[in-house]
Amino acid sequence: MLQAVLFDLDGTLLQMDAEEFVREYLKEISAATAALVEPEYFARALLASTNVMIRSRMQKKTNADVFWLDFRRRIGEATDDIKPLLDDFYANRFKNLSRVAKANDKAYQAVQKSLDLGLRIVLATNPVFPESAIRDRMDWAGVGEFPWDLVTSYENMHYCKPHPEYYLEIASRLKVRPQNCLMVGNEMENDIKPAAAVQMSTFFITDRPINNNPGWFKADGCGDLDDFITWLTDVMSKRSRLP
Repeated sequence: MLQAVLFDLDGTLLQMDAEEFVREYLKEISAATAALVEPEYFARALLASTNVMIRSRMQKKTNADVFWLDFRRRIGEATDDIKPLLDDFYANRFKNLSRVAKANDKAYQAVQKSLDLGLRIVLATNPVFPESAIRDRMDWAGVGEFPWDLVTSYENMHYCKPHPEYYLEIASRLKVRPQNCLMVGNEMENDIKPAAAVQMSTFFITDRPINNNPGWFKADGCGDLDDFITWLTDVMSKRSRLP
């Protein structure tokens, strides 16, 4: 029986061109630390450490732990002085990046429908950002005020997408079986395939698809958020009639 819905953020609940966002994000965050580190070097180090974090499968270290250990290796002693600058950036300047994002009118309705159907909700974005940055993006999408059971961030998770362990960790946090979860996302390789690998149900959002070459693989449902609302309502109606 379905108990929880996991929503991806970028490209699913929030309309955003990923390449444009990364380009503008790197420009802004590099400028925030330019007094201490040459901007191009900082951006390369940030991306490299983020990639190390994404690949990591160190169960006993959070994503944040992995990132900062690797970042310190690249930046050195300046790391201690950079940290407060980054804290200030995420608290005050990250919000400026809302200029490259656009709310999806149906996002609020999709999350509200899930709650109306008695389901728990998880904001299952790739946890490579601090929670404050993720919360800002949730606000841009118009879904920040919902009673989320879990918002995955680099502080509270030990794996990233596309590792299946990321999805298992969410199910464990919720204390539900993966089979009782549904993943909703627009990336075949990051959202759909790894969630299905741990026996979660899946719905592929086709508004802004990424890796839209499923080949042999098919999600349990697909379409835009309007289609998702109809599909989920139908699924819950049918299951409610099961003995």
